[in-house]
Amino acid sequence: MSKSNKPDNASSMPPRHSTQKARGTAFAFVEAMIPAADIDIHAVCAQVDTWLAPHPIIKASLNSALFWLEARALLSGNRFSALPLEKRKRLLNALAGKPLSGHVLRALAAPYKAAWLFDEELQKQVVGRAPVSAPSQVEVFPWQHQITRAEELEEDQQLEADVVVIGSGAGGAAAAYELASRGLAVLIVEEGNYYTRKDFSGRLQDVVPKLYRAMGATATFGNAVIPVPIGRNVGGTTTINSGTCMRTPDAVLDAWRRKGLSAFTKNEMAPWLDGVEEMLGVTQAQERYVGEIGNVIRDGGKQLGLTAMHALRRNAPGCDGQGLCQFGCPTDAKRSTNVSYIPRALERGAFLFTGFRAERVLHTNQTTKGVVLHSVKESGKKVRIHIKTSNVIVAAGALLTPGLLARNGVKNSHLGRHLTLHPCGVVNAIFPDKDFANGSTIPQGFGIADFAEKGLIFEGGTLPFVGHGLSNPFYGDEFVQFCNDYQHTAYFGFMIKDTSEGSVKKGPHRDLPLLRYHLNEEDFAQFKVGIETLAKIFLLAGAKEVIVPGVRQHTRIKSESELTAWLQGNRTPKDFLISAYHPLGSARIAPDEEEGVCDTEHQVFGWQGLYVMDGSSVPSSLGANPQVTIMAMAARAASRLADRIQQ
Repeated sequence: MSKSNKPDNASSMPPRHSTQKARGTAFAFVEAMIPAADIDIHAVCAQVDTWLAPHPIIKASLNSALFWLEARALLSGNRFSALPLEKRKRLLNALAGKPLSGHVLRALAAPYKAAWLFDEELQKQVVGRAPVSAPSQVEVFPWQHQITRAEELEEDQQLEADVVVIGSGAGGAAAAYELASRGLAVLIVEEGNYYTRKDFSGRLQDVVPKLYRAMGATATFGNAVIPVPIGRNVGGTTTINSGTCMRTPDAVLDAWRRKGLSAFTKNEMAPWLDGVEEMLGVTQAQERYVGEIGNVIRDGGKQLGLTAMHALRRNAPGCDGQGLCQFGCPTDAKRSTNVSYIPRALERGAFLFTGFRAERVLHTNQTTKGVVLHSVKESGKKVRIHIKTSNVIVAAGALLTPGLLARNGVKNSHLGRHLTLHPCGVVNAIFPDKDFANGSTIPQGFGIADFAEKGLIFEGGTLPFVGHGLSNPFYGDEFVQFCNDYQHTAYFGFMIKDTSEGSVKKGPHRDLPLLRYHLNEEDFAQFKVGIETLAKIFLLAGAKEVIVPGVRQHTRIKSESELTAWLQGNRTPKDFLISAYHPLGSARIAPDEEEGVCDTEHQVFGWQGLYVMDGSSVPSSLGANPQVTIMAMAARAASRLADRIQQ
């Protein structure tokens, strides 16, 4: 929020908050945390009030945190809101470095930081590009008449289909297309809604609640908290991924074969991988839309002796670098399944039901008989659809499929286990003389493959401005400077082919399964190699300083000797900002029931007509972005299913 007169002290004009004490504390907190010259503190606090009005429990929690801050400051001699501004700034920075207080402070700060960062004037000033010009209307195609929205139905329905596909992401969409292309009656179920490019406004406060499950809050717990955001919309997580397309590595297919999965050889999978790439229009990213980050990585990488640096292959042949891949492509250039497989499946006669959750898989003696869907309506009114079918494909993703199967009677000791993630790390660097055009270039358009055979894959990963501002633990002047440095900040990341495995169990809410994952010593050592390599690349390329992001603090490094000394310290996974975007393996394919959940036809062991075709069925970590693999495996399995149905 900008261009407003700021009062001289925290008590002169308190914002509207639920209690008088909270008002004064919130005002004092924002003034100390975001000391920007043109901030409108009233507008920031009012925006937070508006966001939290429908969520009284969260609002009460925020007020409790404000009370904690007010009381915590008494150790410094006075209430927080009564402290002079400079003392408040120093206190915030002191609390930020403490284990428990730092976590409470970050949770308290997040909505206020977000309210400031979302301001359109501020974004225009820092990002330097005009807001997305979303079309007021888009062309309506005949296949869209095959979509039924929950809000359109007023009474229960009885239907029949050859195959029901639960989920419209990478696996479900590819399977549905293959089955519909064979003339089968296919019904696709999606809990989220169908959106078009007119909905992809680039306004994160609007699109994140629409496209992300639980607002992107899914995360693992273990020796580090690892966010694993997933989608809830037609297209699933393909709508919100970065568009990188990598084929299944030959070494992975060879490893599967050695474990008894001879059905997935290089020759067997090649035509299916080719078909996916053709459907998605996979091509190499254009250098002009990769931006300056590609030049910096290439420069530093060459000095480090690296040779396999390249623009990444992506499913966006018409990309013009708007930098919004993770929030719905505003031009439909990115061929996520909502603009590729799903329309093609509907053209071939499939039906899509949106806003419905698959509650029950009907079965007799583990032979599938049907599915019961429940509507997810804003009005709260329930509508049920009973579908008679002998074939159900579960494609809800690696974090949700295990729960759906377990609730419907699947008992298997491997269900919900063997979760792999491709844990990701990131390193930032400040180049005062460079403009990276962050927010106006491909967020993930460049890569390094020199370490790929060792399971370490480097790929760009620039955050949007709001993410840049929310992902750091800074307060006060350092926070404002960090945000203002956005266009001078180089982002680059990596992922590891993990040997660690986690688990998926029932959590506190359907949207929040309990995810446990412990990064083992081997993977953590590999992770630190990734950090060291990127930091050296940036230093060799002339960075003023390198920033290694952490949960509680960001470490600033200006030389290789500083880097070496810091990495040789007593580092733990909690010292780093770790994220993940590729959950796999929680209902994995295996040679037999003693090793996994599904056979090589993707059918659940011991069941007839129940299949899994999504990331959960992938047998192991890939060391490659998985959407192409998931699609190819699902297309292959669906084709073989069609053969059996039509015999």
